[in-house]
Amino acid sequence: MSEPNHKQLRFVDEYLVDLNATQAAIRAGYSPRSARSGGPLLLKNPAVARALAERQSRIANHLFVTAERVVLEYARLAFADMRDYMHFARNGDVLLDWSAMPEDATKAILEVTQDVYTEGRGGAQREVKRTKFKLHDKRGALDALAKHLGLFRERGGDEAETIVTSVIDFAGD
Repeated sequence: MSEPNHKQLRFVDEYLVDLNATQAAIRAGYSPRSARSGGPLLLKNPAVARALAERQSRIANHLFVTAERVVLEYARLAFADMRDYMHFARNGDVLLDWSAMPEDATKAILEVTQDVYTEGRGGAQREVKRTKFKLHDKRGALDALAKHLGLFRERGGDEAETIVTSVIDFAGD
């Protein structure tokens, strides 16, 4: 088996930056004119493919990235429940108790903003805190999990067909 040359190894390093074969080829020193076709061809080169797989594996091991951890993170996002973040008082007011939030719930938060302002005048004046928070994209996470579990079957182009019988069979268990 042949070993990748210096330029090919540089391509591997550059490809791992953004997973764009054309731009990686240019940054590695290949001609911009040939990079559009040459980048994807480099990915098919057995020596380059082997070096890329080795580097990706090394990175994954170093960062403890496993399929199980990725699926778990998708599941946290997909099944995030607003009841983990807020409670309702008897009068209907929303109460936020961040200290009582389950640890997994914090991983689904995308953004938290808090506005503090004064409302009213004179003796009726009071300080108001308005907290707003967003969770990560639930649908995107559900779609990723569904694909991982084989609940979608690709049917030409960008269309996807749901395998309804599998879902029904699974739900009926």
